[in-house]
Amino acid sequence: ERYQEKFFNLKSRSIMYCKSAISVIILLLTTWVFPRSVFSQSLNLNERISTIDSSNIFEDPNYYNWGSSVVKGEDGKYHLFYSRWQHGKRDVSQDKMNYIFDGFSGWLKCSEIAYAISDKLEGPYHFVKTILKGDVNSWDQYTIHNPQIRKLDDKYYLYYISNTYDPLLQNDKMNAGTLEWFRYNANQKIGVIYANTLNELISGDFVRLKEPIMQPDGKRLVDITNNPSVTQGPDGQFFMMFKSRNVHAGPATHWIATAPKPEGPYMLRDTVFTNPDMACEDPFLWYDSNRKSFYAVMKNFNRSKKLIEEFGALALIESKDGLRWKPSQHTLVSNKELRFSDGRTIKLDHLERPFLYIDEHGEPTALFAAGSVLHPPKGNPEDGYNSFNVCIPLKK
Repeated sequence: ERYQEKFFNLKSRSIMYCKSAISVIILLLTTWVFPRSVFSQSLNLNERISTIDSSNIFEDPNYYNWGSSVVKGEDGKYHLFYSRWQHGKRDVSQDKMNYIFDGFSGWLKCSEIAYAISDKLEGPYHFVKTILKGDVNSWDQYTIHNPQIRKLDDKYYLYYISNTYDPLLQNDKMNAGTLEWFRYNANQKIGVIYANTLNELISGDFVRLKEPIMQPDGKRLVDITNNPSVTQGPDGQFFMMFKSRNVHAGPATHWIATAPKPEGPYMLRDTVFTNPDMACEDPFLWYDSNRKSFYAVMKNFNRSKKLIEEFGALALIESKDGLRWKPSQHTLVSNKELRFSDGRTIKLDHLERPFLYIDEHGEPTALFAAGSVLHPPKGNPEDGYNSFNVCIPLKK
């Protein structure tokens, strides 16, 4: 009996030591090897917003910079694709109505997609060249805007929007300038270019589809299709979230479409939010393989405060299947402000066009956004009314 007692005591101690060792191993893994957020079922991007300095801001003295997206190349550098259009007045010698596109309003007719590069994710970025302009002989005749670069199926896809001019559009309630604006605005369509390698895309050796991959149908998508964001789901399908309107010149609605390939063909599946009190724009969509959920960061485009408090701030929504969406538990991503490493906090007039850089572990590590301190249409860029792109690092 004495030996039996010793045996059981020894066995109990061994089990206790094994449990302690396992606990220590789990603690080490969760603390050192894996980011804390991987084990969190509720994504909270707001608590991960970090400070910035001047190297995180990408601004141009001659152009409005807007809406960037980033991919890491095989060269280890970071390649940024963004919208830009020149400051100043437009040429009215060929079109007397071009004055409506002066200054910041030029985004609807004069935007192009440019390319910049950096050795570090957070910057500084340096302009290299223009990648894509409008083609007068194609559907994407005028502005080239809303770029989003994604690596999908081992190819590089650059999604964008463009438009033509619809002289037949009429609306008796609009003045001449507003009507002319909507003749460009209401037929925005979504396109894509793609290439086998990033170098081919940058050098111009890409496939440019002859037709848009999504466009207004006058029924469900009454006018505009823009703000495209594409990701691959766990079932291999490709999901695209984009903005439209179900009433002419009405509030924004968002749709989900799916396709067997990144370039399409895309089939409409379902709306995201149709309630005007939940109106948003500028989605960045991704599938989080760590949390087994789809997420989208969006600009809050309503004043109801039902999604988040501040109009124009960035919000987070989520879906388990990519079709049925709801606000996330931690809905606020960022208010319209930038916090600097020297202690300053600067309030912004704009913080939109969000893009998250997702690392090789599937974790968001940086938030890119377009911003402005003052309202660009209200003044001269040299007086502080310029726009910029910013990279905000995210804590792990």
